[in-house]
Amino acid sequence: MIRDALLLLFVVAAAVPATDRFGDPLPEGAVQRLGTLRMRYRSIGDLCYLPDGRPLVATGSDLEIWDPETGLPAAKQRVGSAALVSVEPRRDGKVLLIADSAGNVLEWDLAAQKVVRQWATGQRGLRVARYSPDEKRVLTTGGAPPTLKEWDRESGKELAAITGKMHSFSEAVYGPDGRTAFVSGSAGSDPILAHYDLARGTLLKEWLNDYYSHARSLTLSPDGQRLLLGSRHKATEWQVEGLKPLGTFTGHHGHAVTAVAYCADPDQLLTGSRDGSIRRWSRATGKVLFRWVPHNGHVTRIRVSPDGKWVLSYGGCLVAESSLADGTPRHDLQRHHQGVRDVSVLTTGEVASASADGTLRLWSPGTGECRKTLSGATLGAYCLALAPNGGRAAAGCKDGIVREFDLAAGRVVRERKGHRGYIRAVAYIRTGRELLSSADDGSIRIWGEGDTPEKVLEGHRGGVLSIALSPDDTLVLSGGRDGTVRLWDWRRAALLHTWEGHRGWVEAVLFSLDGRFAYSAGRDGRILKRAVESGRIVGEMVPGGRVLSLAGTPDGRLLFAGGEDGAITCWNAATGKQVRKLEGHTGAVNALAVTHDGKRLLTASEDTTLLVWNVPSGG
Repeated sequence: MIRDALLLLFVVAAAVPATDRFGDPLPEGAVQRLGTLRMRYRSIGDLCYLPDGRPLVATGSDLEIWDPETGLPAAKQRVGSAALVSVEPRRDGKVLLIADSAGNVLEWDLAAQKVVRQWATGQRGLRVARYSPDEKRVLTTGGAPPTLKEWDRESGKELAAITGKMHSFSEAVYGPDGRTAFVSGSAGSDPILAHYDLARGTLLKEWLNDYYSHARSLTLSPDGQRLLLGSRHKATEWQVEGLKPLGTFTGHHGHAVTAVAYCADPDQLLTGSRDGSIRRWSRATGKVLFRWVPHNGHVTRIRVSPDGKWVLSYGGCLVAESSLADGTPRHDLQRHHQGVRDVSVLTTGEVASASADGTLRLWSPGTGECRKTLSGATLGAYCLALAPNGGRAAAGCKDGIVREFDLAAGRVVRERKGHRGYIRAVAYIRTGRELLSSADDGSIRIWGEGDTPEKVLEGHRGGVLSIALSPDDTLVLSGGRDGTVRLWDWRRAALLHTWEGHRGWVEAVLFSLDGRFAYSAGRDGRILKRAVESGRIVGEMVPGGRVLSLAGTPDGRLLFAGGEDGAITCWNAATGKQVRKLEGHTGAVNALAVTHDGKRLLTASEDTTLLVWNVPSGG
């Protein structure tokens, strides 16, 4: 009996999945997560603040309500089976007005967790449902054909039905008197904003010829006196009475304005754009008061908290809550806020990561704790290298500058300028003081003690996406957008060989442990193994899908490949046979690193996290 009880206990324990430091389950084979997937969603229907200040996110057919004190989901409610596409709280916060992808409008009681009222609109591509100012009626828009309908909230009776002239409708808001509606949509070069009389069903005005994406970027000011719209590369504001233009807010660097919102301060407004940034503007001067970048993709939703202090936004698969004053995250979940682009392992066993969010972080891989955050990688860090003595780290940045950080002091101590375009790869010479960097300008630069490069290696036709040093530090491999792999003697600045064979960009290169073989991988989904001496291809591995990163174990036994699909494939380096496939990231695997003892694999992903895996045995 005791033996059976122990066996049962063992089985139950084995069935419990491993969890990260936040208690979230880890994928099979992983032992820790650095960062968190919380607040990440592949897509959302809408988000809002409840009147009491709790953030709410509609994802799929679920409503997630967060605890504002912790920033973590506190409640989850399932609403039917259709995806939710818009959510608006009633003023008392007890009921939500919801539109779903099946074309239904419903009211949801948050306390009872049930539908209290529902009706079908008959509108294809239902976009939004909005309360009238007195909350007795509801306004809905259908995408294509563009339809605008008004309903009696209590009975669900259709009061008005209007078909518009645009290609499609997206957002709609009531006018301040509740008798008219403003609608935005898409219409090529034709007007994209319309004003309708709901009682008569007539078009009052149609205006603003500017290409407009289907982002929901139309809103009325809290006092109902002003209308704000985001369009191709600007936001425009009008006075509701007489529709007099009040101001244009430009300067988004050619990016569409995909979200807009008013602040509690009547002189300030917010715009979100395709580059992941949010700007806070002065309405009076048309100047940007502050800009921050909480996302790495289109900002499609912006909401301001009831107390006017916080901004809830969505973009690039991430929901963020930021300070309206300075853009800092409300809750430090010890995470990168944009994709992790590179990872390295310190001799102490700590892990260093570089992110497009402009920071480097040092982590304890055992506990998942972030030990230090280093700021200063302007516009984002896209590659990372650790100096041989472990005291410095070099980060290649989006602005074309290589920045060296003192890890103990946590600050930038040197900037290497000269490249044009993103820095794509950096590497320290292990037996010297030189630092190598490659960039979109097609060059590899070797830096010494001075502020200018000692040597420049040129030959690639297009950006140099990856570099690798041979075990004895004498040779450099490079992979480029021109689809070639090149072998260099960096001391003599001499190109030794140019190897073709890939069909597309070469994203990753790697030497074998003994330096006899060169591995390369890229967008054609193949890993090629070459004999360095002859340049002959001696092996090919096909993970399936684009390969973005490569790494090998210290004993040369295993080769790992990180894919754009978020998977990591493990290969026997000698036979070229696949040993295992590791899955768990929800974004591309941009970089890989193996710990010095060969027991752990680190994977850095576009999903903003890193995973620590047990290195598979066998092979």
